[in-house]
Amino acid sequence: MHAELWAVIHRMTIATTNEYQKLVVESDSAAAINFIKHGYSPAHHCAPLVQDIRNQAARLQQISWTHTLREANMVADHLAKMGQDLPLGLHLFDRAPPDINYALLCDCIRTLKVRGS
Repeated sequence: MHAELWAVIHRMTIATTNEYQKLVVESDSAAAINFIKHGYSPAHHCAPLVQDIRNQAARLQQISWTHTLREANMVADHLAKMGQDLPLGLHLFDRAPPDINYALLCDCIRTLKVRGS
């Protein structure tokens, strides 16, 4: 949960730094999305992260929170796997790495890839 929430904070920071005002946040963690959308106990160890997310969200014109199955977002899944081989730190791409073109196509036409296939 902690890692998922930090990922949301980093994505939102990148978006606000680039002056985006409308944002769709997708995560394959239903628990993280529900935590952000529906509240939390102030005593929960992730409460400060959720409050930071809500503070950033309040500065945007429009934001939606969506749970997306990993299989329905092949690009994010592929980039996450690719990130395991990159040096520690934030990596931004000006264009899609060539090896995710197939994943981009599948996501665009909403084709699901079943796990293990």
